[in-house]
Amino acid sequence: MRETSETSENVAAYIRASTDKQNSGHQRDDINDWADQNNIDPTGINWYVDLSQSGSDPGREQFIELTDDIDAGEYDRIIVWEISRLARLGSIYQEFFETASDAGTIINITNDWTDTVKPDGTGKLIADISAAVAEEERRKLISRVNSGVKRAKKEGKWLGEVPVGFERNAEGYLRPTLTPDEGDDGYLEIRAALEAIENGSSYRQEAKGLNTTRQTLSRIHQDEDRRQWYLDATAKTDDRIAEALDTIPE
Repeated sequence: MRETSETSENVAAYIRASTDKQNSGHQRDDINDWADQNNIDPTGINWYVDLSQSGSDPGREQFIELTDDIDAGEYDRIIVWEISRLARLGSIYQEFFETASDAGTIINITNDWTDTVKPDGTGKLIADISAAVAEEERRKLISRVNSGVKRAKKEGKWLGEVPVGFERNAEGYLRPTLTPDEGDDGYLEIRAALEAIENGSSYRQEAKGLNTTRQTLSRIHQDEDRRQWYLDATAKTDDRIAEALDTIPE
């Protein structure tokens, strides 16, 4: 929700964080500091905040509301921490700045190559270059991450959530947990529970002696492939699981 207060100049600030784990407090602090240093009362800023939102998404609720309010002539000035907070795609970014220019709204950036983009276009070229560089760096980062994921999969390493009863070793390979830590369930415990379920016991009954929930036991038991990981120590559709199961001592 937008937080509002009054000031002599109509000023808004926009904050965006890509994930809920990212701390957006530093953006707010930088914007408040910049405003204070430039004779703008921080208590008079209207805040628009999108959390857990990608900069490539044009449908951000607060971003859309801010753009509409600029278009309606509500603001003389918008403050952001970086241009990348506004958008990760050039088309979204350009449309935002065109709206601000048409409305006569100044854009201030507290942490970028330029700190001011005026409606007459002053500062826009540098802002464009900064945004283009940031977009290219992001493309390269995504490419490196994707290459790393493909390489890890090719090498048989396990990515993502580790199945119950397994662990990921220091090299990134999946292994059955044969000596679980306190609070964890090992591979053999899960196998014993599934064997009991096969013999007529209930999910609820078997979950009583485990940290694993009855819902998880049910999902494993009703999935033919996953069920065989434990009952037969085989994996027909995932070579990484098959290789892990081969490490179980006979």
